[in-house]
Amino acid sequence: MNQRERFLSIAIGGLLLALGFQWAFNQYRSAVRFRQNRLNSLANETEKLQAQWLAGAEAERQLGEYKVRSLSSDAEVAKSAYQSWLLETVGRLGIADAIVDPVGEVPVGDLYTRFGFRVSGKTDLPGLVDLVYAIQARDQLHRIRELQFAPSRQGVRRAEGKTDSGELLSVVLTLDAVSMAIAEATPAPPSEEPSWRITRSLAESRDTILNRNLFHPPNQPPRYLGDERIVAFRGERNPVEFSFSDPEDDAVSVRVEGYFPEWVEWDGDSERLIVNPPLENKEGEEVVEQFEVQVIASDNGYPRRETTLPLVVKMQSPPPPPKPETPPPGFDDATQTFLTALVQGRDDWTAWMNVRTRGKTLKLKIGDEFEIGSIRGKVTGVTARRVTLEIDGETYELRPAGKLSDVLAESAEG
Repeated sequence: MNQRERFLSIAIGGLLLALGFQWAFNQYRSAVRFRQNRLNSLANETEKLQAQWLAGAEAERQLGEYKVRSLSSDAEVAKSAYQSWLLETVGRLGIADAIVDPVGEVPVGDLYTRFGFRVSGKTDLPGLVDLVYAIQARDQLHRIRELQFAPSRQGVRRAEGKTDSGELLSVVLTLDAVSMAIAEATPAPPSEEPSWRITRSLAESRDTILNRNLFHPPNQPPRYLGDERIVAFRGERNPVEFSFSDPEDDAVSVRVEGYFPEWVEWDGDSERLIVNPPLENKEGEEVVEQFEVQVIASDNGYPRRETTLPLVVKMQSPPPPPKPETPPPGFDDATQTFLTALVQGRDDWTAWMNVRTRGKTLKLKIGDEFEIGSIRGKVTGVTARRVTLEIDGETYELRPAGKLSDVLAESAEG
């Protein structure tokens, strides 16, 4: 074998060796990949089995919880007990004209039966919030399927002494309640504590909902109509009233806060401050010239708004008694009474006195008494030229066309 053949043999042998190594490496790599794939497959199956086991455990736990929260497995008992609870709830919350009716019974396979109930009545917005909260807080298998409410035209007060604090609503509420087939025939009553699913208290729920007005513009606070400075007279009982108006005509309640001297009291029934300062202070006693109160007025709108303002009550001496008023003098008929005629009769003379303001003529003879306006007197003589009058013990003469009031004026001048 020459050298060329030797090199050729070595090259062919190296090529075969390389091919053999490549084949062996590919086999090894395939075996490793198959093993890894198998491991991954087994791991996935393990995870699936574990997830199924956990899901089964969760389903068993959930089923056990449903069993505890379920209505009675006896359909009649379940329906009657749940309806009784709804009636007790609407009665306790003061829902007016409340009606609770069952509205259907739907079995779902062999698992459970779904009962439908409709609750209708009239209440205000706080009453509606209380009703929804009472249902949601009861730890049972039930839910509110539909809730409808709208302003009611009928004015009704809530029961149990709860006053109507806002616009009444007509409410229609539809519920579903579930009775599990595996539940007890006489299950224990649900706990009185709110369900753990409720994350807020009733007060927090009411505050969140009632602070949103659904039917009107935002509520405005009450407005003060009186004076910011109030005067109280010493030695007198001064009832101080605080006048407020509400833009929405809501009812307004008033209270006061602050320091009160011992002679000041707050009358909560009439919502008046009674100030009765002494006319004179005792020796060594501090003289109170004025004091300040915080007046707080709250309405009953949604949301409830209030106005707080400081008012000063100042003490003063009582005013002097008013002077008696002298009535203005009335019109004097004597200033419009004239001697119009002296008439001779068969035996005597007659003086005709015309009272123009009254449109009548007095015919006076000797001895006749008269009262005309401010003049009261008696006729003592009548001649063809004059009439003689006695007024307040004095004698006066009045000639034809003369004015009665002038006889006194002429006498005063004389």
